[in-house]
Amino acid sequence: MKSRLSRLIVLSVFLLSMSVLFVAAQEHNMQMKEHQHMQMKEHQLTAKEAKALIVSAKTPEDHMKLAAYFRNEAQQLEEKAKYHKEMGKLYSNTPIAKTGMQQHCEDFAEQASQAAKSDYKLAAEHEKMAEAARQAK
Repeated sequence: MKSRLSRLIVLSVFLLSMSVLFVAAQEHNMQMKEHQHMQMKEHQLTAKEAKALIVSAKTPEDHMKLAAYFRNEAQQLEEKAKYHKEMGKLYSNTPIAKTGMQQHCEDFAEQASQAAKSDYKLAAEHEKMAEAARQAK
């Protein structure tokens, strides 16, 4: 009986310890994600800043900022394309499909996908310009 009680106590302490560790790990993970998200936000150009930098960019850092801006824009467009593809599939299984909503979603998804490709090309071009500016120093 004593042995059984001891095992139960040890098991309870172990489970409690694991629960505390799990909660601490989850909290740490959330803090790290929040920190990374804040860092990304700190370094993202606004559309207005990007426009101004497009006409004044000279340094490698300027071009890398623009590359990051266009890469972020491309990622957002890819997300929109994915969303609209999913919406098109949903509409295809409803009576509303006959109204053209499915085609609208598919068209929008394709346009967003093409725009994302263009933004990735712009990002690559700015990376090339950054490299050229580094070599010119």
